[in-house]
Amino acid sequence: MPTTYLQAQDTESKKEVQNSSFPSSAAVQGLAESKIPASPFAQGLEFFQAEKFSNAAEQFQLAAALEPKGSALSYVWLARSYLHLHKLTDAQSAVQKALQYDRDLPEAQTAEAELDFRLAKMSGAENIYKSLIMLKKAGARAYLGLAEIYHVTANYKTAKKLLDSAHSMAPKDPDISHAWISTLSRQERLAEFKKRFAESKYENEEEQTNLVDAIAILEDREKNPERTCKMTTKVTSTETKLETLFYDAKRIRGFGLAVNVNGVRSNLLMDTGASGILINSKIAEKAGLTKINEQRIGGVGDKGAAHGYSAFAKQIKIGNLEFENCYVDVVDKKNSLGEDGLIGTDVFADFLVDIDFRDNKLRLSQLPPFPDEPAKDPTLQSADDGEAKLHNRFIPPEFEKYERAYRFGHMLLFPTKINNAPFKLFLIDTGAWDNMVTPAAAREATKVYSEDQVVVKGLSGKVEKIYSTGMVSLRFSHFQRNQELIAFDLSHISDSIGTEVSGTLGFAMLYQLEIRLDYRDNLVEFYYDPNRVH
Repeated sequence: MPTTYLQAQDTESKKEVQNSSFPSSAAVQGLAESKIPASPFAQGLEFFQAEKFSNAAEQFQLAAALEPKGSALSYVWLARSYLHLHKLTDAQSAVQKALQYDRDLPEAQTAEAELDFRLAKMSGAENIYKSLIMLKKAGARAYLGLAEIYHVTANYKTAKKLLDSAHSMAPKDPDISHAWISTLSRQERLAEFKKRFAESKYENEEEQTNLVDAIAILEDREKNPERTCKMTTKVTSTETKLETLFYDAKRIRGFGLAVNVNGVRSNLLMDTGASGILINSKIAEKAGLTKINEQRIGGVGDKGAAHGYSAFAKQIKIGNLEFENCYVDVVDKKNSLGEDGLIGTDVFADFLVDIDFRDNKLRLSQLPPFPDEPAKDPTLQSADDGEAKLHNRFIPPEFEKYERAYRFGHMLLFPTKINNAPFKLFLIDTGAWDNMVTPAAAREATKVYSEDQVVVKGLSGKVEKIYSTGMVSLRFSHFQRNQELIAFDLSHISDSIGTEVSGTLGFAMLYQLEIRLDYRDNLVEFYYDPNRVH
C-alpha cells in the first residue's frame, strides 16, 4: 500500500474524528464500498465500532508505525482499545505517546481524561472535559466522559443532557451507545439488548452472561408488569434489630438482617458492598420461589463465578415493611459461605439507611422529597424500575454534614488515603471482614510482603495471591486508623465498573461506627461516639 495514500486517508479520518470523536456511518460505508482499501487507521475505527477491540488495537498500532508524524490520533484510539481490553499499562503508554506527538490535539486530551477516570483521578478528568467544552474544542467523547462523572456524582439530569449531546454527535461510538441505551425505557432497552446479543457484540464471556441475565429479567418484566417490588404497608420507616453472625465462637463475621421471603425466615448478611437480595438454594426451595433463568454469580475469589439463578418472590418482609412481587438471586447452598445469603443495602435506595452497629439496629426512613415534586412511595430496589433518573444531587439542610461519595451501580466509593500517597477510592464494604488494599495501591505508600498465613474466600472461591503491608496510616473522612493491611488484587471489580477500586473499608473497623447512607444522592455520614464502649 503506497505511503502517500496512507497519509491522505489518515488525514481525512483525523478531520472527521476530531469533529465527532467517531466516524459517521456514511463515512464507514463509503470506505467499505471504495475500491481503494481502507487505511489501517480507518480499519481500526471499523473494528472499534464492531467492538472487536483486539483487531482494532492491531490496526491502530500499524497506523501509528506507518504514520509517525500524524500518529497522535492513532495512539488515542489505541489507548481506548487497550482500556476495553483491560490493558491498563499499555493504555497509559499510548496516551503518553499521543500527548507527546500532539499535546494540543483535543482528542489526545480527551483520551488523557478517559485514562484519569479509569485511574479514579476524577477531578483531573473533570477539569479536562470542562475545559474542552468551554473552549468549544470538545468531541463527542468529551461529552460522554463528563456525563459519566456527573452520573457517578448523582447529577443525573445534567448527565442525561450531556449524554444526549454525545449521542447526537456520534451515535455509532459503542461506548456512547451503551451509555445512552441505559437511559431508554425498559422496552427500548430490551430491544437493544436483543439486537446486541444477536450481533454477538460483547467483549467477553462475562459480558455475554450479564447480557443474557438482563434480557431474561427485562422479558419477565414485560410479561409481568406488576413485578415492581411495591411496598404494601403504609409506614415509611422502620427500625429492626441486627443479629450478630459468627465465623466461630470467638470471631464475629458481621451483622445479619431478618428477611422473610414468602413467609420463610432468613438471616441475611447485611452487605454494603453487595447488590440486591441473594439467598441460598435451601431457603429458596422452602420459600417456593419462581425460577426465571440460570445465572452465574461472581464475587471475591479466583475460582470463577458460582452457579445460581434469578427468581421471583411474591412477598418480602423486613421489619414492619412489606413488599410484594420482588426479584431475588439464588446461589447454590454449597457456595453461600455457610450463610442464608446476603442483602445489599442498595435495595434501600429509596430510604435513608442508618446502620447503627453499636446498638445492633438498622433504621430506614424516607428521604426528604425533591423540592420540585411531592414525596413518592418507596420501593425495594431489587430490580431495575425502568425509569431514568432525571434529578441532580439534592442536599437538604439536615444532610449538610454528609460527605460525597461516588456511586458505581451498587458500590459507594469513598476517598481514602494510605500514609502520604494520593487519595484513592475505597469501597464501603460491611461484607468484607476488614480493611484491605490492592497491592498496586499499597506499593505507592509502603512495602508489600507475600502472605501465606491468611485465607480470603468469597462467592468465587479462594483468593490465591495474598500480600500484607507493615503498619500504615489509613485515613478517610475525619478518621485515622493505624493498622497492617491485607492486600490482594481487585482488578476484576475495577475493570467491571470502569474505575480503580484500591481497597475496602471493612467490617472490623466500620462496626465501631454508625453509618448513614443516602444512595439517591451518593451521600455518606460516618459517626463515632467516643463516650460509648467500643
